[in-house]
Amino acid sequence: MVVIERFFRKLCNPFLVSVSVGLLVGCGTIDSRISKKDDVFWDPPAKESQAKQRQLQKYSNTNFIPDLSVPILDLPMLLDIAFENNPSTKKSWQAARIAAAQSGKATSIFFPKVTMSGMAEKSETNTPGLKNSATAFYPAIEIQYSIFQFGGHTRYADATRQLLYAANYQYNRALQTLAYEVQRCYFALSSAEEIVEASQRNLDDAFVAYDAAFIKNQAGLSNIQDFLQAKANRSRAEFDLENAQARVELARANLATAIGVPVSKTIRIVQSNDEDDINDLGIDVQDLIARAMQTRQDLLAQCSIITAKKDMAWTNSSKLLPELVIGGIGNRKWFRGENEHFNNFNIYASLRWTIFDGFNNMYDIIEARAALKSAEQELKRMQLSIASDVWAKYYAFKSAIKQLSAARNHEQFAQESFDSIMIAYKEGLSSFGDLMAAQTQLASARKETVMSKNNLAVTVVDLAYAVGIVNFESKNN
Repeated sequence: MVVIERFFRKLCNPFLVSVSVGLLVGCGTIDSRISKKDDVFWDPPAKESQAKQRQLQKYSNTNFIPDLSVPILDLPMLLDIAFENNPSTKKSWQAARIAAAQSGKATSIFFPKVTMSGMAEKSETNTPGLKNSATAFYPAIEIQYSIFQFGGHTRYADATRQLLYAANYQYNRALQTLAYEVQRCYFALSSAEEIVEASQRNLDDAFVAYDAAFIKNQAGLSNIQDFLQAKANRSRAEFDLENAQARVELARANLATAIGVPVSKTIRIVQSNDEDDINDLGIDVQDLIARAMQTRQDLLAQCSIITAKKDMAWTNSSKLLPELVIGGIGNRKWFRGENEHFNNFNIYASLRWTIFDGFNNMYDIIEARAALKSAEQELKRMQLSIASDVWAKYYAFKSAIKQLSAARNHEQFAQESFDSIMIAYKEGLSSFGDLMAAQTQLASARKETVMSKNNLAVTVVDLAYAVGIVNFESKNN
């Protein structure tokens, strides 16, 4: 009794009790698995952090080595790299493979289901003065085949095949989208580099104006305000140049993402000069809209989805009807150590009909019909959206042609105006304010020309993508 009393005293020790309660509470809460407070960043366990680092390292895209024999890349080369490296199209292709596997699974219902099994049995019988034991083996095979379900199996297989077609159409659209994004990023980088060239020319003009103001100020032919304004104008031109160079690197990073490679200085492109060959298409916008309604891959995918929804609605309706199944079971039984065996077989035809399942099949039918109506409305929405998109892109393209022509004329006239005012300023026939106004106008005109060239190229790409006729200018295609 003394030993038991001592044991309970130790058990009731406050320290031991608190530790025990803490362990029990800790095992029954989640506080240790989440952030300590609702406004504190969550730190993962060390093992989890290390595992994620290894996982990210495994999937990091560091295998791309640029072809150093090609100093600069043109658009077809960029498209080749993108089709090989960009993960978005590879993901879409895997989605099509999944749909193909699901379509294959759906057709498995048209084949018989064969099941093989086996069983070993040992029995022992004891009677007074007699003991018998035997070991028996039962290999068996069962074949089951659904031969009729009012077309439900066929329509289900048709539905999965249409979903496969939809996945393939969506894969085609993913390729078009990738080409579209690469082309836009290419023209953006080309435009950014041209902005740098224009900004450099603006800086050169600012230095010319600064030198002219400095000389006249030293000769006492102008006041200090003109010189300070020229100095500020030069600093502004230097700022614009640095800003333009930063935008080049942003455009380079976007292009690297589009083609699916790590960004680096090795990604250099050929300057785009295709704008000079772009003229009015001579095609009516209604013709382009009609073509888009026939060629847009996402629109064709939606049509396949609608067909699949119709088949699924029929499949769910067929569940209310009986199903005819035939089958057979056969097995052989023999005893160990004996030559005697027994063959058993059974052939049957079964009519299965679910009379009541808590309205589960009825709700499936309602769901399938609602999904069909939703898909049909989505098709109508896409058609309206595509028509509006083609319309807007068409007139943006036509306007871009005229904008580029006007911008080039503006730049030419601004250049002539700046040159003449510079001469007049040096000869004292024009004010410094006139010179600054002419230089500002020329700088603006140069940027307008570059942006108009980029805008024209982009509107062509936008219109082609809206119609669904993106040209894969790849050397491998």
